[in-house]
Amino acid sequence: MSKWRLLVADDDLVVRRSLEAGLLADGFEVITAPDGETALEKVNQHWPDAAILDLMMPDMTGFELAERLRRAVEIPIMILTSITDEQTTIKGLEEYADDYMSKPFSYGVLRARLNRLLSRFYEGGLHPGERVVVDENLTVDFGHRLMWVAGEQVTLTPIEARILFLLMQRSNTIVPTATLLRKAWGVGEEGDPDSLWVRIRKLRNKLEPNGDSPRYIHTQRGIGYRFGRE
Repeated sequence: MSKWRLLVADDDLVVRRSLEAGLLADGFEVITAPDGETALEKVNQHWPDAAILDLMMPDMTGFELAERLRRAVEIPIMILTSITDEQTTIKGLEEYADDYMSKPFSYGVLRARLNRLLSRFYEGGLHPGERVVVDENLTVDFGHRLMWVAGEQVTLTPIEARILFLLMQRSNTIVPTATLLRKAWGVGEEGDPDSLWVRIRKLRNKLEPNGDSPRYIHTQRGIGYRFGRE
C-alpha cells in the first residue's frame, strides 16, 4: 500500500512543523499550509487521504476550509482547536469534522485517532494517495489525478478522478447512480443522471481502447456503473 498523504493546515508554524516532523517520522506523506487558500491550492495539485485543520486561521476558519474541501474531495477531516466551548465542539463534529481534538494535544493520541479514522474511512482498502496498477494497459495515480493508458499520460478532472476512485474502490460491484452523484460531485455541488452519463462517456474516452465496447467501466442500466476488467 502506498503512503498515506495528509494535509496539515495551521497558521502556527511551531505546531505545523511539529506535526509534520512526527507524521513524516511515522511514514506519512505530508502537505502543509499556513492558511485556507494555500491549503486549497495544494489540494488541487495533490489529493490527500485526510486533513488536519486548525480551527482559528486568518481569513478562513477550519470550519470554512472543511466545508470547501468537502466540495472538492471526500476525505476524513480532523479539527484542532484551543477553543473548548462545548457548542463549538458539537457544531464541529455534527457539521464539519470526523474527529475533533483540543490543543494542547498529545501527538501519540492524535496519531492513534488518525490511524483509526483512516482505517474506518477507507475500509474498502483503496485510498486517494495510491498509485494503482490495474493491468499492463492502465495505471492510475489518484493523488495527482493522472492515468497512464497504454504508456501515455492522461489527466483526469477532479470529478472524473472521484468517479473512477469510487468505482475502483468497489471493483466488480455495481455502484448506484445516486451514490456517484452524491459523492463525486461533493457537498454544495449538483449533479444529475445526464451529467453523470456525460462524465462517464468522457472518462471512457480517456481510458477505454474502444469506447463502444467498454473494457473497464460497465453500465448497469437503471442501476449504476461497475468497474471490472473484461
